[in-house]
Amino acid sequence: MIQDVITHYMACYNSRDLDGMIDCVTDDVIFENISNTGQSMRLEGKDAMRQVAELSGNAFSYRRQRLVNIIASGNSAAAEVEFEGKAAVDLPNGVMAGETVKIRGASFFEERDGRLCRVADYS
Repeated sequence: MIQDVITHYMACYNSRDLDGMIDCVTDDVIFENISNTGQSMRLEGKDAMRQVAELSGNAFSYRRQRLVNIIASGNSAAAEVEFEGKAAVDLPNGVMAGETVKIRGASFFEERDGRLCRVADYS
């Protein structure tokens, strides 16, 4: 069930279990981060996703995602997500090291063969 995969993926994210996160996705996963500030990105494949996950993980001394609500149908799901993190370094968006970031957004997921094949985060 897609909700179980998403819950496990977020638990791995919150515990900084990078291998666990990457195990939740397909080899050809599409990862998108669409931001209203104009710093959007689109990546394809586990290796690219791992690299970004490592970089973004190192950018925060503390980070946590909370699943507020999820609506699923078949192999697709939409989720309302809250993010909170404390910047470990100065970030390109102007957030300075030591500052807390709180963002509420939406994530869209698609699943294939028990793994996520698309993750699109909007904030």
